[in-house]
Amino acid sequence: MRILFIVNPTAGRGTAAKKLPKLEKLLESKGVDHQLLQTTGPGDAQQFAQERRNDFDLVTVFGGDGTMNEVLNGLVDGSTPMAVMPIGTGNDFVRSARLPMKLEPALDNLLNGKPRICDLGVFNGERHFINVVGIGFDAYANIQSRKIKRLKGTAVYVVAVFKTLRQWSAVPMKIEMDDNEIDDHSYLTCIANGWSVGGGLSLAPDAHLQDGLFDVCHVADISSGKIVWNFPKLTNGKVNDLEEVTIRRSKKVRISSEEPLPMHMDGEIIDGENKVFEVEIIPDGFTIWDGGAGQPS
Repeated sequence: MRILFIVNPTAGRGTAAKKLPKLEKLLESKGVDHQLLQTTGPGDAQQFAQERRNDFDLVTVFGGDGTMNEVLNGLVDGSTPMAVMPIGTGNDFVRSARLPMKLEPALDNLLNGKPRICDLGVFNGERHFINVVGIGFDAYANIQSRKIKRLKGTAVYVVAVFKTLRQWSAVPMKIEMDDNEIDDHSYLTCIANGWSVGGGLSLAPDAHLQDGLFDVCHVADISSGKIVWNFPKLTNGKVNDLEEVTIRRSKKVRISSEEPLPMHMDGEIIDGENKVFEVEIIPDGFTIWDGGAGQPS
């Protein structure tokens, strides 16, 4: 099996560059037929995946969720599966898919794995995603996380959330789903294919990567104090206990607002005057690589 590794050396705030020599040593010791390509800027990972996918049996991301999303978009409509060795800050897709988080188990997953079909999301008919789209508070928190330099991992998102609590407030937003409509002030809306966001927090604890539906979490206007008091519910799957939280399931979602809203897709901020969002699920639309070490997603 020939494996292409697409490496983002800046992922995980430089962790990928530090761990790259260890990866190369492991690959050599196991006699893996491979090639490594390192990105130097935005768009490289997608370009590498699209141009080289037919030359390899598997394309592997050595980076975080942003690199993963680029590679995903480079592989869509092809037949080459995607594997992920998570070296990013949040690694939320790997958490949602219940894939190995550490280097050596992740490599074993590559060498002993097999294809696994997942649902795929498409945003405004153009860009694809596999884990979540977040609009409002969590996207703004994601922006804040970029400004935190001294921390790594989930701690970055926790600090960003508490910084955002002092700056963000609910905005009018219309959410149209298959069988439901919400027209209200929204603190945040999360359109989830997978359950994990913000480095292991969960706004849609029952989201499943292969059920043909998004779990749409809407949080109405809520006080900062109530969020702080109930923060553990983001880690224990009880967020739906809050009266401000509504979770519905839908194949299509259209969100509109009179003012631009911050949004992220698989953890990457989408710049621009975002006032209308349309997402649709593509059942069984993408193939990932799974060694079966984790539980079903």
